[in-house]
Amino acid sequence: MTYPGGGGGEWPPQNNPYGQPQGGYPQQGQQPGGYPQQQGGYPQTGPQPQQGYPQTGPQGFAQPQPQPGYGQPYGQQPYGQAPYGFAGGEPPKKKRTGLIVTAVVAVLALAAGTVATVWALRSSDDVAAGSESPSTAANNLLSALGSGDVLGIMNGLAPAEAKLSKDYTEATVSEAKRLEILKPDADPNKLTGVQIKSEGIKFDDAAAEKVNDHLTINKVVEGKITITSDVKQIPLTDKLVDALGADLQKAGTETETLDFAKEKADRGGKPIGIATIKVGDEWYPSLFYTIAHAALEEEDLKWPAQGIAPAGAASADDAAKQLVEKAFEGDIEGVIALLPPDEMGVLHDVGPVILDQVGKTPATGAKLVELETDSKDVKGGTQLTIRKLVVEAEGETVEISRDGDCYSATVQGQSQRLCADEITQLVEQQGGGDIPAAAVDVIARIGAQVLKDGVGVVATEVDGKWYVSPFRTYSELFLTLMRGLEPKDIDELIKAIK
Repeated sequence: MTYPGGGGGEWPPQNNPYGQPQGGYPQQGQQPGGYPQQQGGYPQTGPQPQQGYPQTGPQGFAQPQPQPGYGQPYGQQPYGQAPYGFAGGEPPKKKRTGLIVTAVVAVLALAAGTVATVWALRSSDDVAAGSESPSTAANNLLSALGSGDVLGIMNGLAPAEAKLSKDYTEATVSEAKRLEILKPDADPNKLTGVQIKSEGIKFDDAAAEKVNDHLTINKVVEGKITITSDVKQIPLTDKLVDALGADLQKAGTETETLDFAKEKADRGGKPIGIATIKVGDEWYPSLFYTIAHAALEEEDLKWPAQGIAPAGAASADDAAKQLVEKAFEGDIEGVIALLPPDEMGVLHDVGPVILDQVGKTPATGAKLVELETDSKDVKGGTQLTIRKLVVEAEGETVEISRDGDCYSATVQGQSQRLCADEITQLVEQQGGGDIPAAAVDVIARIGAQVLKDGVGVVATEVDGKWYVSPFRTYSELFLTLMRGLEPKDIDELIKAIK
């Protein structure tokens, strides 16, 4: 079975889910641990998806507008500016650099909607069969929406997306129960809090846009999708319900309807597109490609005729090293080529447009001298944490090393060391008497957890080659932060709310 995004090759076994375990918990604008940030990275966030376009996501395919900070996992520079570290050189050709990749990275935010819709995913490791044609695949997706069949919705997506959506779900829900956010008997097989209804869905098969041999955009011209949500139906623990009190009770039922015919008229006769991709001999609807297509439409850009071919490394360690080197060199194409062709095939396909919009990016001047890592198996891949990192920049050498749960940094011959058991003292010193004792305790435990687990990236193997997965990297960091919390921290939060 071939993967989309250039180059052919087989889909590897994918035992794990979504790089987005957010599920309505803390917002996720944090940096992925250890993932190269601004140097040679991606263009950053831009305008939100156009009004009226369905903001699809794992939580029922109708999400609130992303909040500030969402969709900015690789840096927080203002929209339209070149990535930090690229001062000088030829500026971007247009002030559009953020939108295209944001449309894909925004999936991180889209997973932060209704908690309950994710739960059903943990009950099945199977991916639904695909369809023999693009139009059938797209229609099956909207039919699943109408039935409220969450398993059908998610398992019917492209295999890599379906697996990603399940990878960290069980761990995240388990942590939410441990932290006494959700009731221990919450039923993972019910679409709690959200009802979805579709009616009269009709595609214009003649207008379908065949982008290439593995990507077709199907046009929805008629029908409606209605999403009704009721936060009171989410099985929060009694203590959270009591803490929210009147605010929770006042939260009414909210209903939103998407009328495809009206949207077509409002868009000047241009219907909304649902992207489908071919995997092997079957077609599947794709969340990532649908979002990317919407972003391209908004910017009046077209899918390129040919994408960026994946270029994996011989080992997980080599993939991490090459990614850092490409980033330092300002080689955006090289960075994209080192992303998994199954999970991030959309970036490979849209890559030439990204390169055109960003323009020339000069090298940062930094050089990777040495990178040693420790590895451990995580869901869907191998996590590499820094044991030793040496970088030269502007004639200076910076070395970061790890020994157990202690990190040392050496610059110009002077070293500083920080261990997990010293974080409490550090927070107290930096915050003086302004930080409550409970907050000091929380910060110290989370920081200690990060030092104990280490900072790094997750690499995945596809067809015998290794790539760095930004979604899995981010997800492992998120879970690390959750593991650093305890139920009493939620109690302190409740006290603050009261």
